[in-house]
Amino acid sequence: MTSENKDENLMRLQKYIAKAGICSRRKAEQMILDGRVSVNDTLITDMGYKVDISKDKVKVNNQLITLDNDKVYIALNKPSGVITSVKDEKNRKTVLNFTKDIKQRIYPVGRLDYDTSGLIILTNDGDIANKLMHPSKKVYKKYIAMVDGIPSELELDKLRNGIVIDNKKTAKARAYIIDKINEDAVVVIEIYEGRNHQVKKMCEKIGHPVKRLKRVSIGEIELGDLRPGEWRYLTEKELKFLNQL
Repeated sequence: MTSENKDENLMRLQKYIAKAGICSRRKAEQMILDGRVSVNDTLITDMGYKVDISKDKVKVNNQLITLDNDKVYIALNKPSGVITSVKDEKNRKTVLNFTKDIKQRIYPVGRLDYDTSGLIILTNDGDIANKLMHPSKKVYKKYIAMVDGIPSELELDKLRNGIVIDNKKTAKARAYIIDKINEDAVVVIEIYEGRNHQVKKMCEKIGHPVKRLKRVSIGEIELGDLRPGEWRYLTEKELKFLNQL
């Protein structure tokens, strides 16, 4: 084997775990730090460790894992009242309840709150999952929020310019009103961060708490006419968008 071919066979351990469809690269790094990963039966905690994909045996939680080249990318319309998780200790319905026909082991990319509906991506491609979630990629997620009252332009400008929540200023958002229903407003909010309950906290901060929230797009991937609980495979155009991240 030439040195060039050998280099091609080397892959960072966390990337290998992600490509095997176990979890995102970020979560894989935590697994390594937690002492849950071994290579050739040797525990590895070094984040820079590289495996030889042609011969090394990688185990997570003492279970052998392999690279899965049969990648799956799914868009699901998550209903309100469903957990964005692989499993739930309270036995509540999760997003995987809607994709039982998928033979590959998939998991949701990012999260939507229990009472938030809309677009969630499910995949077994940990690399893509990591890129979609990382703020540096600036993948905008579009939400439609029904809020209490009618925000003024000054209040919307606070969202657009960044607003302090949890002692940290948010990145600049896109925000505009698309409808008014009685004393409430329907507001489009686009953010590329993924902080906990971020949209709700932003709206709360300007005095217009969210009554109902739905995510309708992630980058160039749109919810479209999927009904709650329905899913579809991503289109070639959407896959091209993901591969260009």
